[in-house]
Amino acid sequence: MVLVWVVAAVVTVVSACGAQIPTVKRPFVVDGSVEDGPGSGLWGDGSSGPGGMHIGCIRERRFAVLITVRNRTHRKVTLLGAGGPQVQPAVIERVAVQVRLASPTPKGDVAVVGLRSWSGRNSPPVVIPPGRSGWVQSNFLMRNCALLSGRGTLAVNRSMTLSYGTGGAVGMQVVSVRGAQIILTRGPLHPRLAINHAG
Repeated sequence: MVLVWVVAAVVTVVSACGAQIPTVKRPFVVDGSVEDGPGSGLWGDGSSGPGGMHIGCIRERRFAVLITVRNRTHRKVTLLGAGGPQVQPAVIERVAVQVRLASPTPKGDVAVVGLRSWSGRNSPPVVIPPGRSGWVQSNFLMRNCALLSGRGTLAVNRSMTLSYGTGGAVGMQVVSVRGAQIILTRGPLHPRLAINHAG
C-alpha cells in the first residue's frame, strides 16, 4: 500500500490493488485526552500541558503515548492501525502502535486508564462500533540522544495517520492532538532512577 500525505487532516485512499474509496470519510474525531508514560523528573522530564509534554531523552528509554478517537458515524469502522512521520528516527522512533476498543465512558468520577505496557509489536485491527471510542497507543524507543545538540529540542508525534476500513475499502485520516506532542531534550547520561522500570 502506498500512502499519499494530505494537508489539514483530509482523508485520502490509495492502493496498489485498486481499493475502492470508502463511503465513510473522516470517521474519527479526537477528544483531546492524552495518557503517557512512564515518566520521572529524574529522567529529565518536565511539565506537560495542552502544547505537549517535555521529555528527557535517554538511550534505550521506552515511552508510550495514548490518544482517544471516537467513531462519529452510524457504521462500524475497523481501525486497522496507525503511523506517522519519523522526524529523526536515529534519536527517537515510533516502533509500534496498538489499537484497542476503549472502555465505555464511566459515570461519575471513575477514571478509566487506557495506557498499557510498552510493546514493540503492532496490534491486530479492532472494530469500533458507532459512537464508541478507540485507543491508539504509540510506542517510542529512544536511541542516540547525543544527536540532540546542547539545549536543543526535537518535537515529534505532532500528528499521526489512522488507517481504517469500511465495507471492504480502506481509508486514511490524519489526526492531531497538541497535547500528545513530545518535546524531547537530552536527559541525564546516568539517571539515578533506572529507566524502563515500569510500563
